Amino acid sequence: MPSNAFSSHLLKLLEDAEELEDAHSKLKTGNVGRQHGLGSVNRAAVIMCVSAWEAYVEELVRESLEAIRPAGPAMGVWPSLNATVRGQLGRFNTPNAEQVRLLFSDSIGLSDVRLAWNWRNCPSQRAMERLGEVMTLRHQIAHGVNPRPTIHNYYSSQLPDSFRRLGLCTDEAVRTHLVDGLGIAAPWPMEPMESFPKWSWGTRRRVDRQ
Repeated sequence: MPSNAFSSHLLKLLEDAEELEDAHSKLKTGNVGRQHGLGSVNRAAVIMCVSAWEAYVEELVRESLEAIRPAGPAMGVWPSLNATVRGQLGRFNTPNAEQVRLLFSDSIGLSDVRLAWNWRNCPSQRAMERLGEVMTLRHQIAHGVNPRPTIHNYYSSQLPDSFRRLGLCTDEAVRTHLVDGLGIAAPWPMEPMESFPKWSWGTRRRVDRQ
């Protein structure tokens, strides 16, 4: 199983974006082409997906801190580390690739979690670029850029699956670092990637493996 951050935060919060996609489908006119009057639904989906990703990253850091907490009274450097990282989390509001890298590096010493963001037909550099694209859109929408950015439904409908895949890769990288790098007993059981539904940047709905 993946981390609690993944199963109880990322997956649950992404349901909001999928509800928006379902609403979009029901509001379609039936005409071919761009559906006028539904752009706000697509923009809202961008906001929901990025907020789910941000919440997931923050919770995974908290979960990781608890995993490295010494048994018994918290002594040594852990109390200082815990206080510092909790402070960082309070200021964390831009979950782009670089900020996520810094957060995991500062909190648990994982040098570059972004290197794990790769899967079939999507190397890590491309995954970072895609995250950068959606972060730019989120920024424009949240800060009232006028005219609003145009978000096509084809793009917004892919985002929940995109962030699920990104979350699975992040989970695996963090767990591997905790177990192999820090010698922590398995913080959470981790099934092979192949045992999860197949997600990618290019498909909205999951395709269950047969």
